Amino acid sequence: MVFFIRMAASPSEAIGELAKWNEYLLVALFSDTPDFLASLKILRSLTKAPILVMRHQYDGVEKIAAIEAGADEYIQWPDTVPEGVASCRALIRRYTELNQLENRPLNFLSRGGIFISVDYHKVFTNTQKVAFPRREFDLFYLLASNPGRVYTLEQLYELIWNGDYVPTENSLHSCLRRIRRKLEAIHTPCTMQNVRGVGYCFLQDDT
Repeated sequence: MVFFIRMAASPSEAIGELAKWNEYLLVALFSDTPDFLASLKILRSLTKAPILVMRHQYDGVEKIAAIEAGADEYIQWPDTVPEGVASCRALIRRYTELNQLENRPLNFLSRGGIFISVDYHKVFTNTQKVAFPRREFDLFYLLASNPGRVYTLEQLYELIWNGDYVPTENSLHSCLRRIRRKLEAIHTPCTMQNVRGVGYCFLQDDT
């Protein structure tokens, strides 16, 4: 079996790669990467593929922290290439055998540095998660999945609340304000725009 390897220069780049193409069989991370534990937690939430953490000098305390953060294996940098390949093959074999029926690409959106995991109902940027309850997530995802399209208030009521109850205009605005505050709290520009007298849209971007 032939494996293709893609290198990422930083954790944020790796997150972006997983958001674009999620058929990787293994994710390898070096523990000397800045904020590697925070990055590891994000990567774990992105993929079901095994995550291997490597370090030049073994550290038992760090190994425990890495496994608790989502790593499947933590090893010292192998002395030879065949040793490293054997460890990777073992993790890939276990993953493909156990997940043969479930192995499929995950559903992601990438919008201006914001990543939305549809399957896991999670929103994150770089190495930070943003906690969105159901309504906030559904509203943000709807707008982000159709950038540039303007939704009227009536359309948002129908699509997000789906007849559960009749929301007031203030409840919708409050939901949007909470989303905006959460993004601004982690220094991420909010790309939702109010089209006065019409409704709301997600600004177009080049991602």
